[in-house]
Amino acid sequence: MFRAHRERFLAKLPPDAIAVVRSAPPRVFSNDTDYVYRQDSDFYYLTGLEEPDAVALFKGSAADGKRYVLFVRGHDARRESYEGRRAGPEGAVSEYGADAGFPVEEFMKSLMRFDPATRSVSGHLAGVQKVYISDGGDTAWAQKFRETMDGMRARDAGPATTVDARESLHEMRLVKDADEIALLRRAAEITARGHVLAMKAAAPGRYEFEVQQALDAYCHANGARHMAYPSIVASGPDSVFLHWEKNSRQMKDGEVLLNDSGAEYGSYATDITRTYPVNGRFSAEQRQIYEIVLAAQKEAMALVKPGLAHEEIEKKSARVQTEGLVRLGLLSGDVDKLIKESAHRKLTLHGVSHWVGLDVHDAGKYRTGSASRALEPGMVFTIEPGIYIAANTPGIDPKWWNIGVRIEDTVLVTKDGYDCLSCAAPREIADVERAVKEK
Repeated sequence: MFRAHRERFLAKLPPDAIAVVRSAPPRVFSNDTDYVYRQDSDFYYLTGLEEPDAVALFKGSAADGKRYVLFVRGHDARRESYEGRRAGPEGAVSEYGADAGFPVEEFMKSLMRFDPATRSVSGHLAGVQKVYISDGGDTAWAQKFRETMDGMRARDAGPATTVDARESLHEMRLVKDADEIALLRRAAEITARGHVLAMKAAAPGRYEFEVQQALDAYCHANGARHMAYPSIVASGPDSVFLHWEKNSRQMKDGEVLLNDSGAEYGSYATDITRTYPVNGRFSAEQRQIYEIVLAAQKEAMALVKPGLAHEEIEKKSARVQTEGLVRLGLLSGDVDKLIKESAHRKLTLHGVSHWVGLDVHDAGKYRTGSASRALEPGMVFTIEPGIYIAANTPGIDPKWWNIGVRIEDTVLVTKDGYDCLSCAAPREIADVERAVKEK
């Protein structure tokens, strides 16, 4: 998979260009403890290497045939006794497919060597006119790299142009290959099963974190090293907050629980949301809101096929939800006018779709020029309509307060239409209620 990605990327580089892609830096959690390391998605997409402090160098052309060079941490017996074995320069070649591997300390020095006596230059930047750069979010390294480039240009020896490598990489990442789709499918399968277990864990008197644990633990036990994002398990008044992460409240009888959780499998994400009654039975008001959201999702999903403009998903969902809210008296006025003025956003709050891949909100533009991007086979995205009615919302009867409903699935565009990767998680009202009641 990674080799195929590299070959496609190398094919895009002009002969007089190189690309420099940096790994993600470690992030401090507290004092001398780091967060669990997670590789930069662009770097991982091309290399498969999950170690920090590495640089991948790609050449548009190379006389010696070594167009892919990895600079990685050297071996350190003491550090490796703490952290585990490092690939090392030899592993960069034997394990990660590089044409050559070197200690990362050599990277800056290897870019260009200038002989003042002969005014000749050598190194990876010799003859290069354009450098594509992705810094992996490592700002300190990026500053050092810029200073190195500036020093070369001061001697009229550096490349004339530096551009962002991510634009090309993100276009590549937008359409998934068969290996990526298999990982996305597995992430969705694991998470969907976890959502069923979470439904069974919900009950009045239990805490949001108990439901989270049921889902997250299942995902971890089945190969997910990380969740794709902090799980959102939000009951009652918490259900109207889009990114509730405290998951600390004790659930009460008669409330809904909104659970937005997705596993990361093989570094590929999924994104699934289900909403269900804590006691196993929707109230009349909860049911009516749920029916609108489910209808919006189904009608938007039914449109999906190659060639469809991505924005049509948003438009369809907005119309169905606005019509439903007007029908219930929660909005008033002409539907077309309400949509044009975004009046429905008072209760729907957010857009209904984003790309999914190595990042849960994955790379890739949503428009090409002034037009909405047309869907292609291999694209993966969410469809996630929602309605959120907070307490004390002006003009709304209190019987609707504290109802937050979102239904979200991860969808793959196929050559004939679509495949809902996550629809094994119950979403029909009868199925949802049954799953909650089955302990």
